[in-house]
Order: sequence, then structure tokens, then C-alpha cells
Amino acid sequence: MSGEPPSEVRHRAAAGWVFPPAGRAPIEGVRRVNLRELAARPERFEHHLVVVARVGDAQLEVATASEPLYFAHVNVSDEYAIALPTGDEIVDRFPLRTFLTDAATGEDVARYNHRVGDLVLHPLGLMHWPGRLRPPYEPLAIPRGMRRCGLSLVFCACVPTPAGDRPLAVSEGRAADAKSYVSISPPLALLDALREKDRVLARVGRATLDLRVRPRAVAAPRGAYVVVLEAAGAGPHHACDLVHVPPGGVVDAAGIERALVFASDSVEASPPPASWERLPEPPFAPFEAGERAPLPFARADLTATDAGAAHVGIAAGGASAVVPRHWLARTLFRIGLHRPALGYVETYGGFFYDDRRAADAGVAIGVRGGEPLVLAHDAALALVEALYRAVAPDGYTERCPD
Repeated sequence: MSGEPPSEVRHRAAAGWVFPPAGRAPIEGVRRVNLRELAARPERFEHHLVVVARVGDAQLEVATASEPLYFAHVNVSDEYAIALPTGDEIVDRFPLRTFLTDAATGEDVARYNHRVGDLVLHPLGLMHWPGRLRPPYEPLAIPRGMRRCGLSLVFCACVPTPAGDRPLAVSEGRAADAKSYVSISPPLALLDALREKDRVLARVGRATLDLRVRPRAVAAPRGAYVVVLEAAGAGPHHACDLVHVPPGGVVDAAGIERALVFASDSVEASPPPASWERLPEPPFAPFEAGERAPLPFARADLTATDAGAAHVGIAAGGASAVVPRHWLARTLFRIGLHRPALGYVETYGGFFYDDRRAADAGVAIGVRGGEPLVLAHDAALALVEALYRAVAPDGYTERCPD
């Protein structure tokens, strides 16, 4: 028995995931949520990223999507990502590929071939782009009822944080899966958390992500979060459980085969965020819940013109590009949804948004090769929403279709 919840309380694209048994007894002294259940909430959007844990300025985010990521991203810190097992054999066997790109030139400098259970480093200062499509960048044609989504965990910081002592390594036998394209390789890490022994996998700021194999217990002098990767079927723990251990607490780990421990020696783990109970509200309504704006669009020296049913022309700062409507709309809504510190994002064609400046220095928006527009944060968000409503293609929706 898989313990799957009733279909009406899960997202349709998570139909193949395996959930914990219903009505599990709580674990004394700790709080627990299951990341599969959080990501399978039917009200969530396509490619929805949610913060689920914080230790100082470091955080864990969970993201789920049934489409490739549609923008390259430069985060405000080093970022580590791991595709979590879902229990859906088709999803969990799917091969993954992430490109690392020089943010100044747009040239690829490395790539990872990875899979479920691999933790990969997205180094600070480089763009990373998982699942990048080739021209003409068509949205995936998925037959009705066949859409499936994966589940990822991200470890990063919520404020600009310099790279520190990275535990750079590639798991044995996986050297070909972390490939540099340049003579001086960028920092690369690919660690198979489903096969490695106990070790520190990643560091961001003052927090670490440690791998524990068959631990008897997890003690947390300053508090911790435990992400269960694998667990024995008869125990109290289930794959993709996220357990908050308060400062000074200890959790019995009987039945846990493999887990990630998110903690710090110097700062306390924050209590579980509100996202455990409900999804954060988006800063503006999804396209399907509002009015379409007309084209051509012009605001703050940025223009958008009709270039056909699937594309739009964007011009700003002396540069122009033809951009796929679907992926531009996806990017624009996530700029709002994933505030406040998104970093730099660039979608197909070169449209970009950059909020890495100081809080009072505004946001840069533009097209690669041109001079960016610099706007105050509120004005930038208003421009993003207005452009979103003008460029989304007919039939577009933020919640993935059947």
C-alpha cells in the first residue's frame, strides 16, 4: 500500500508520485511535512518554487515542474540543486542536463549530465540553465493526461553571499558527467547522494548540507532540518519527509536509510515557514485570472510588438530580439512569484531581469547587448506585470493543463 492521498488533494501531474501513508502518527518533539505532498498541492503553479526551510541567510527551496526551465539564472549565492525521488519510475529515470554559461558572453563553459539523487553546484557568477531547449523553442506537446512533473530541492542563500569553502568533488565513475568546455574549468561538483558515504556535500554562508547514511539519530544543538532521501517501509519516516528539529533537539532516525541534514554550527535554524501550511500569494494575478493587455506595448523605453502567434519582438536600450511568447510569459510571472532576491534571469532571445543591485539602486531590465533600463523595484514589478499581460500567447495558463 503506497499511502497515496485521494486524487482530489493532489496535482494531476503528480499522479504517479508515491505519498506517505495517510494518518501517520506525529514524531514527538519535532515537526514534519512531506515535500511531495507540499509540491503536489493542486493550487500550485507550473514550475513553482517555494522556500521550505531557513538557517540564517541560507535556505532550502522545493520546486516542481513538468517543463524545462525557461531561463538561465545567476543566483545571489552559490546554489546546489538535487532532483529528489518521486516514486514515479518514469520521472525518476529521466536523464537531466544543466548548462553553465558565462554571464558576460553568453558562451557555455561547462555542462552536467545528472539524474535523480545527484547534487550539482551552480557556481556564483555563472548562469545555469537546466533542460535548455534548442530553436525554435517550442513548448512541449504533451498528450492530454500524460503530463508528469519532477521534484527538486535547492540549497542557496536569500541575500548576496560570497562563495566560501566549496567541497568540490565528483562521485566515482561520474567524471564524464561534469564536463568543462574551457581550458580553466569553472568550479564543478556532482555528488550522488544515493551512493556516497557520510560527508559534507555543500556549504552556503554559515550553513552546510550533510549526507547521513543510516543514522541512529540526528542531534541538532542549534536546530536543523532533515530531508529524508530513502527510508525503510515499516518505519515512521518516508522518502521526501522534511523534519524540523528544534535547537537542542534529537530525532530518532530509525528506518532512515539516507538523509540530508541542513544546519549550522553558529546560527540557529528558523522555525518552519508558513509555506508548510499554505502557498504564498503571488504579487499579481496569473494570466488566466486577469485581462489581456494590447500590443504594441511601450513603457519606460521598452517596447514589445507582435511577431506572430508564438513570438514577440522586444526592444530596449538599443538592442532588440524576437522572443518566444510562452517562455517569456513563464519567466515574467516567476520574476514576480520568486521575489524578492531572484538575481539575474535571461530567457530565450536575450530578455533579462537583474535585481542583484543594492536595494536602493533599482532593477535592471533589458535585452542582451543593449543598455539596461534601471527602475525602482515597485516600478520594475509593475512593468513586468504589464508586459506579461501583453505578450502571453492565446490559451496560456500558469497552472499546467491536463
